[in-house]
Amino acid sequence: MNFPVGPILNKGNLPADILEMSTDFELKRFNGYIIQTVKGDVIEEGSLFFRDGKISACLVECQSIKQKIKGKAGLEYFLNQTKGKGFFQVVELTRSQVDLVEAFDETIMTHEINLKELPKLIPNSYAIRFKAEAKKENILERYGLSDLKK
Repeated sequence: MNFPVGPILNKGNLPADILEMSTDFELKRFNGYIIQTVKGDVIEEGSLFFRDGKISACLVECQSIKQKIKGKAGLEYFLNQTKGKGFFQVVELTRSQVDLVEAFDETIMTHEINLKELPKLIPNSYAIRFKAEAKKENILERYGLSDLKK
C-alpha cells in the first residue's frame, strides 16, 4: 500500500487498543491513518484512515494471495488484525492529504462509523481470515520430466 507520508506520531506492537486510539483521535480531530502489519498464515497489512477524528476509510490486503478488502468490509478485517501479532504506526496527514487518498479510490470509504458501535465490532481474539493457498507442485516438472506425465 502506498499512501502519503507524514510524521509518525506513535508506533508499537500489536495487539493494540484501537478503541482508546480512536477515542483520542476523535477528541483531537486527527487527520491521518493507522497502518498495521500482522503475521498469521500469511502477512496482512491494513490501513485505517481518520478525517477530522472520524473513521473515514479502510483498506486491508494480503499481497501473497493478491486479495484486497475495502471500505466497511475492510474495517472488520482491520479490527481483527488489531488483536494479532505484529506492529502498527500512526501517521499524521493534513485534511487535504486524507481527502486526496479517498478521492483516488472511493471504494475504501467506510461512511460514518459511530465510535459507540466500535466495541461491538472488535473481536476478542485474532482469527485467521486470509488462507495461504497451497501451491500444487508437479514433481515431474521439478526434475524436468514433464513429458512423462502424458
